[in-house]
Amino acid sequence: MQQRKRTNQFWKRFLAPGLAAAMLFGMQTTGVAAGASGFEAKDGMIDEQAGDVYYEIFVRAFRDSNGDSIGDFKGIEEQVPYLAELGITGIWLMPITDSGSDHCYDVRNYYETNSDYGTIEEFKSMLDTCHEYGIKVIMDLVVNHCGFSNVWFQEALKGPVLENGSENPYWDYFTFVPDDANFVEKTAEEIHEEEEAYLAEHGSMEGYTVQYPMFDNATRGPEATVWNRTDDLPDMVQRMIEWGMLEAPEEGSEPEIVPGYRYIGIFGSGMPDLNYASDALREEIKDVASYWLEAGVDGFRLDAARHIYGDYYSNIYSDYIFEKNMEYWRDFRADLEAKYPDVYLVGEVWEKNTDNVVPFVSEGGLHSIFDFNLSGKIYEAVSNETTKYDPAAASETNRLSEDTDLNLVTGLVDYYNKLGAGSDYEFVDCPFITNHDQNRLISLLRYQFDETADDIFVANILTDEEGNLIPREDADQAENHAKVAADLLLTLPGRPFLYYGEEIGMDGAKPDPTIRECMAWFEEPFAADGAAQTGLANYNDVVYSLGGEASVEAQMDDPESMLSHYKEIIGARKSIPALMNGDIDTYTLESQEVVSYIRMTQEERVLVLINLTGEEKQLQITDDPNYGAFTEVAFQAGTDQISNLAGQDLTLAPYAMVVLQ
Repeated sequence: MQQRKRTNQFWKRFLAPGLAAAMLFGMQTTGVAAGASGFEAKDGMIDEQAGDVYYEIFVRAFRDSNGDSIGDFKGIEEQVPYLAELGITGIWLMPITDSGSDHCYDVRNYYETNSDYGTIEEFKSMLDTCHEYGIKVIMDLVVNHCGFSNVWFQEALKGPVLENGSENPYWDYFTFVPDDANFVEKTAEEIHEEEEAYLAEHGSMEGYTVQYPMFDNATRGPEATVWNRTDDLPDMVQRMIEWGMLEAPEEGSEPEIVPGYRYIGIFGSGMPDLNYASDALREEIKDVASYWLEAGVDGFRLDAARHIYGDYYSNIYSDYIFEKNMEYWRDFRADLEAKYPDVYLVGEVWEKNTDNVVPFVSEGGLHSIFDFNLSGKIYEAVSNETTKYDPAAASETNRLSEDTDLNLVTGLVDYYNKLGAGSDYEFVDCPFITNHDQNRLISLLRYQFDETADDIFVANILTDEEGNLIPREDADQAENHAKVAADLLLTLPGRPFLYYGEEIGMDGAKPDPTIRECMAWFEEPFAADGAAQTGLANYNDVVYSLGGEASVEAQMDDPESMLSHYKEIIGARKSIPALMNGDIDTYTLESQEVVSYIRMTQEERVLVLINLTGEEKQLQITDDPNYGAFTEVAFQAGTDQISNLAGQDLTLAPYAMVVLQ
């Protein structure tokens, strides 16, 4: 049997925090015997993935240390012990660079920290404390676009030639086209096909009139344009001043804006796309990455990674765009690894068709990609209490399976085989449930959302005539469903990512500000006079994060709370190597209401069984032809007094998980 085992010591973790959690919350665990023999993977290969547990933080909303109601680096540093006790081994920081907005994805200066969050010295102090607790830190690197106020864009807007007659070095950092260029109502793919036909017929492109697709936006749909007019920018600047996003310039110092051009900005006029056809820009972004690695970060979450060259809806997943994207990411990774061998790169490729994701980790590409397909499957399984699925009810872009089952495990096995073959078995999966762009999990499970929306994760929440949120019929089971989702997430391979507050069941629904509210530390966050508790990062109006039971304070000492559940499951993950670092394989049960799978390293294997329903299940645990018998309980929640294994007969409590060895 071929076996691959990764040996990168950088990502290995001590198991003591997991064992401590077991002692604290009373979960029932037994040591999994090392050196187990007599089993062989169904496909002849065990591909271990170095595991971690990451935690996504919106700095502005997490913890305030200086009383200005804005989260900051010192606030995070103060809460590192909380994260360590939770079992976190890695942090993803949403953008921390200088910006003109709350969300900070419109970078103003790539080499400066956001002054709201603190100084570079305070940032480094926070990193040092994280590292002392064994927690790695990756930061958001916004590589597809920058902000209107970015110094590069402001310089570029002076035009292709400067007043002194020299070429503008920043002009090619962006894609500018004259207003009177040949814009046509064709897709980018149609234009590409015409160009290929012309080249085949004429042997060169001499005499060809360049065409630009007027519409075909990769993020906003085929009927939206990617183009923004420089002639419209003065009005936009005025609006930004009125909204407080820009300071009004002194008379005579207004920004120079070259008229008569259009530029690409697939996320809007205020976030111009960077042009990776520019060698100078490519080197600049490498310099930016090196700057922050020198500061002490351990890697990057790469925002909008598929859009480096993928601006158009019609050809974003074409072979020639794939190759351009991957040529860049291979070069980027190789350059960084030459200087920082342990750098970690995880890309955002918001795509549920896994075939469109594989190229990004292939042949020296990125180390990891967020698993949006799995996110959807976890939600569907816990929301419906079954893995039954109707593919016809989903749009093509959001279809999770072509079968009448979610194929949660078999789909993962197939996906990993593709990723493994493409990456020489170096990839590490990044499962998650929701993130900063999506409705929060507990709200999806508690309330009704617009069923006509293409994707429920970004759908609008429904209200009655009086403006009250409309609960689901099974809203009383929302917390149980969310705990089952945590069981799934934290027993699957790779590096699972939690969204801050997920561990306490924080509510939140679109629009973006209300899914990025202040972390709910306090049972009573506001006094009677409206004053906030010290440390609360209530940077904006609070709609959902109002404390009560959905707070750290209320849940900290409650063994049945969501927070205790997360601590317990993370502790089990860290204390059982097969859960932390193992591969995954199928285990067949004749039920779509119980999810079952085998996790295995080269030395051990365990069987995970998760009851999606509120009904007690009686299961017969037969020997697996490849992995043999599972005869002992390796993990059972401390609050679970029902589940029991007697011989091959397993009683599985409602909404419960058992791990057998």
